[in-house]
Amino acid sequence: MTDDKYRTELDELMSQVHVCIESSHNEVVQIEAIQYSEFLDKLVEMNFKMGVIKQAPLTVQKASDYNVIIVGNPKDAAFSQAEIADLKQYVYNGGGLFLLSDQGGDPANKNNLSELAGQFGIRFNTNILVDKNAKSEEDEQLITISDFLNHFIMRGIERIALKSPCSLEIYETPGMEINAVAFSPPGTVEVTWNGQQWVEIPSKKHVVVAVTKYGAGKVVAIGTTRVFSTLLNKKHGFKAADNEKFIVNVLAWLVNREVYEKGKLKSVFVNISLKPDLYFWIENELKTNDKFRDFNEVINFAIDSLKRGMEKYRKIQGK
Repeated sequence: MTDDKYRTELDELMSQVHVCIESSHNEVVQIEAIQYSEFLDKLVEMNFKMGVIKQAPLTVQKASDYNVIIVGNPKDAAFSQAEIADLKQYVYNGGGLFLLSDQGGDPANKNNLSELAGQFGIRFNTNILVDKNAKSEEDEQLITISDFLNHFIMRGIERIALKSPCSLEIYETPGMEINAVAFSPPGTVEVTWNGQQWVEIPSKKHVVVAVTKYGAGKVVAIGTTRVFSTLLNKKHGFKAADNEKFIVNVLAWLVNREVYEKGKLKSVFVNISLKPDLYFWIENELKTNDKFRDFNEVINFAIDSLKRGMEKYRKIQGK
């Protein structure tokens, strides 16, 4: 097989992934907005097919056309109870949902995104995070984060840079696996709305990224849309720090999905990257050797063999 043919087959596989930029609730993140052009170029580079939902209501039928839906901070608009229920069902069925709020949370943006996120054990706080240890007043708005949970979306990430995000809260919700995966650095101060004015609260550790697994689907939440932008200060946009790689990881994790049968986990679908020489070798083996039917069997056999070998080694070491 030639490199070109391999690339074509890989492109065909990735082109089966459909990503939606939800736009029916006056979201800040719009597919035609120039500040998000490099983010959208990245989706094209990943060979994702993109779409837009512009007409409310956002139903489970509309959502089901997409593997991932990005909700980039609605402005002066709210999701109906029926839409919230449908998006919850969409995730349970295997969809990926990427929720982005912004500084000040729901009151400042005049939306009910926390009500939607709350279906998955996440709430956007009504605050703004600033760094009082910054060298300049301008840089106070920049939160540089390097405190991460060991999670897929943080794989290979050393730091992400966020501009004036709101923080998140997570809370236990039956039937869901919820985790905080990124945390604010020391010196982060919370400026919060008390119902009448903005009040500064002494520094503490804040959640800035959270994830949920529900049914066969997944949710990622973050308190800023500026992580997609490239028109802002280069210190905190899409190209800043490891932000681009972080977003790629988020999309890859949301696309990976689990399949249940009669309430039991049957299989987990993941996208993997193989070295070309290994790919061509195993492809030839599959053609000439009938021991394995496809790549799935090869990978499962290899991991199972490694698992049994490691377990045997640990038993020997324990003696």
